[in-house]
Amino acid sequence: LGWLTSMDRDSWADARSELLRTGGFKMEEALSVLESGAFVVCLDNEVPASRNQCAMQFLTGGLGSGYNRWFDKSIQLICTANGKAGLLGEHSMMDGMPMVGFADHIAKSTYKDAETKFALNPAEDDFTGGVSDIFENCTSDLQSSDSQVASLIDNAKLHFSKLVTDHEITVQSFQAYGSNYIKKAGYSPDAYVQVAIQLATYRLWGKQAGTYEATQVRPFLHGRTETTRSVSLEGEAFVKQMGLRPKHDENDESIRSEKLELLHNAVTGHVKYIGKAAKAMGVDRHFFGLSMMVADGESVPSLYSHPLFVRSKRWRVSTSHLTHPKFDNWGYGEVFPDGVGLSYAIKADSCVFSITTLKENGWTDRLSHLLEEALMEMRTLNDLNKPLVSKL
Repeated sequence: LGWLTSMDRDSWADARSELLRTGGFKMEEALSVLESGAFVVCLDNEVPASRNQCAMQFLTGGLGSGYNRWFDKSIQLICTANGKAGLLGEHSMMDGMPMVGFADHIAKSTYKDAETKFALNPAEDDFTGGVSDIFENCTSDLQSSDSQVASLIDNAKLHFSKLVTDHEITVQSFQAYGSNYIKKAGYSPDAYVQVAIQLATYRLWGKQAGTYEATQVRPFLHGRTETTRSVSLEGEAFVKQMGLRPKHDENDESIRSEKLELLHNAVTGHVKYIGKAAKAMGVDRHFFGLSMMVADGESVPSLYSHPLFVRSKRWRVSTSHLTHPKFDNWGYGEVFPDGVGLSYAIKADSCVFSITTLKENGWTDRLSHLLEEALMEMRTLNDLNKPLVSKL
């Protein structure tokens, strides 16, 4: 039945109605039990080893365990046969930071802690009994002659399989440096990496594209996110000076100084924008709020259909930053078919990127290389600008 929850919302709603029609009260009771849970635990038989394999396994379940998910559920905890563990979060009700807090609690809880707690309260935490198949009594009803459930599952599996096989994920585990180096060089780590993303995507497509960075506005009551628009005039000046491919002209002091100045300007500009966005002084949620105020029968202001406004909302590069010392990787899909989902973590001495896009585009491996290339070029600019220190 898990396949059904992978469908678009309307199709899944229709399938759920068919489940209730066919299964009656027993199905309603079983779904109530499942849907009342705070989260689900998914035990997969796969044994993923690489970061790429783990990324696909935990994002989708893959072709082998896609059925072993309930995609309506806000939190799914996943464990594979070889002990790899992950978490799948459904985005509509929460954002990244609450999930980081929850996962942090799990990562900090040891087996010894669990044993001690169980020893103190064995009755309260008895996990050895009470496990049952909540759909056991519904099986015969779902197989009745007038039931459409089997065909709905086949159709859902077909669509899910296509969705999975149409996508590819590449993880770039950049080990040359991380936040320690970036801070010592005088930059904000997040803004610095965002500028590297701008350079990499500029080289991928030969032009800049709409880039979204999620920015938390949690200081506000019920605050969630605002958009930081990563494309800027300062960033444009930097990427165009760097060029569509490495020029290897960093040893020329005047050229290097110009590039460094443009890099500083681009990073500073991004810091200013993200600072405003965090204070709810961005533009995207404001425009969204205004659009939601249009009542039935009223005309939407012409601005919203203006070609430039529409283009400005087309996020070909969807980025977001979450870092935790015990999290190996994280990610999500693209927003538009000709775009990429590009999540990242900036650790003390490394950076990890997860790149997701449609396989037909053939971009993940290329963009992975271009991110590494951009970060190495930016380091070279800074390193060559340092005064030589005598080893005597």
